[in-house]
Amino acid sequence: MSHLETRPASDHQQRVLQAACSLFLRDGYRVSMGAVAREAGVSKQTVYAHFDNKDNLFHAAVEQLVLPLHASLAPESRGLASTLHALAQAHQTYVMDHAHVALGRMLIAEAPRFPAAARTFFRTAIDTVAIRLARCMAEAMDHGRMRREDPEVAAELFLSMLHGLEGDRRLFGIRARGRKAQDDWARHAVTVFMHAYDILPDEPARTNKKPGKGTEFS
Repeated sequence: MSHLETRPASDHQQRVLQAACSLFLRDGYRVSMGAVAREAGVSKQTVYAHFDNKDNLFHAAVEQLVLPLHASLAPESRGLASTLHALAQAHQTYVMDHAHVALGRMLIAEAPRFPAAARTFFRTAIDTVAIRLARCMAEAMDHGRMRREDPEVAAELFLSMLHGLEGDRRLFGIRARGRKAQDDWARHAVTVFMHAYDILPDEPARTNKKPGKGTEFS
């Protein structure tokens, strides 16, 4: 079962996961299970009771780190336009986080040594987001809220527009945009994408308010 699904976690399990997130962000995939146990203040046996091996622990940690991206795609009553804006905001927060940049830089450098870890990071932090976004777009197309095109291509194009060159600037340690400039970029990307794909603005929420006080009939 994916950690992205809502389910209760024991106090020990949550402490192990938080410790793993901190250590993986700081030291990369070379972190040992013993180091995670010490950081969490539990025994190594407790770590293994919740996570069979380091690969499973790393997968759970990456899922925890990208939760804001997936939360922006959560199935809610909002329309596609609001979803795009929410994802853009979450993406900017994610791509500007120094720890996430450091983890990505480390995994690229060590991908030949730890290919499974690199694949896990790509699938969880990038590919799964693109798949979920494509489903949202396909649904919008089915309801006539977006021009009919290949939803997988559209999702990848939108994520590429959000990323721009900013992720690469940060990856290579080159001077990056400030927060306001990056937020402006994200808003512009959403606007251009919506125009390009004829995405309709979200419909206002309907209310069941009866005529009376506070309405045009009062």
